[in-house]
This record gives sequence, structure tokens and C-alpha cells, in this order.
Amino acid sequence: MTSETVRFALFAEVFAALAHPKRLEIIHTLGRGEHTAGQLVELTGLSKANLSQHLNILKARGLVHCDKCGTFCHYRLTSPKVLETCEILRQLILEQMNLTTQHREEMAEVVPIRKEAF
Repeated sequence: MTSETVRFALFAEVFAALAHPKRLEIIHTLGRGEHTAGQLVELTGLSKANLSQHLNILKARGLVHCDKCGTFCHYRLTSPKVLETCEILRQLILEQMNLTTQHREEMAEVVPIRKEAF
């Protein structure tokens, strides 16, 4: 594999980790500050087991870090750029939605052809 192929594979792995709504919710929650697993269970409504699976994926992709303090695990984003990346994607989606809406509105403004003209 070339270094470029490896780089694109790593990009794909990170985007795959971001491709689940609950993982995005976890990232959004951690963007507001560090939380324990128990707090994340309460805030996201996930079961402990399901939360653990999502956190493992986010940790494996280097998006979330866990600091162990006694019996508690405190989770945080590894970088503010994780949240910034999600914000850029959110803005892109909103732009696409606006373009789609604008296109629909433009199509609705087209004056229908009168049958009498034929």
C-alpha cells in the first residue's frame, strides 16, 4: 500500500466512527466538557454496554480519550478539532439542505406552459 492509500484508509475509519448518530451525540456532549461514563449514560439515554461500545470505537479512532481516576473513567475529546470537524460537516449539510430548498423554490417559480400555445 502506498502512503496515500493508507492516509485515505485512515480518513475513512475516522469518518466511519462519525457515521453514527449516537457517536455524534457523544462527541457533542463531550464538546461541552469532560464526563464520566455514568454521566454520559444519563445524558445520551444509552445503556452502559451500548455506550461502552460507542466509546471504544471513538477511542480506537483517536477522537476520545479516557482518564482513569480511581474507579471512574473520565472521557474527553482528544482535540477541539474533533468538534470543529463536526461543525464544518454540519454547516456543509445545512448548505446542501438550503440549496435543495432553493432549487425546489426556483422550480416552483417556473411559469407553466399554456396548453393553448400548442
